[in-house]
Amino acid sequence: MHAAALLQTGIDFANEQGIEVRLELLDGSASGLCVYGGKKSIFLDLSQNSLEQLHELGVAIIRDAGIGVVDLPSELRSAWGRLQPPVTTNRSL
Repeated sequence: MHAAALLQTGIDFANEQGIEVRLELLDGSASGLCVYGGKKSIFLDLSQNSLEQLHELGVAIIRDAGIGVVDLPSELRSAWGRLQPPVTTNRSL
């Protein structure tokens, strides 16, 4: 499956999880998950190619939104299977 088709599959999956995906010119700002007003959105940089956007989407979904790899559609599982969720610690600040 081509990167553009996988990207669309990833966007559709995110939408099914209640996460809006927005493609914007980010002017060098990082792509990623943003939560505002209780709503989750993932911003992807339009200046990146489909493969780069696909990677950033996977990072946002797996690491930031905490959706497990096993919950992904099979084609996304193979594309994002090596991305790991973040390690969390219970330390006080």
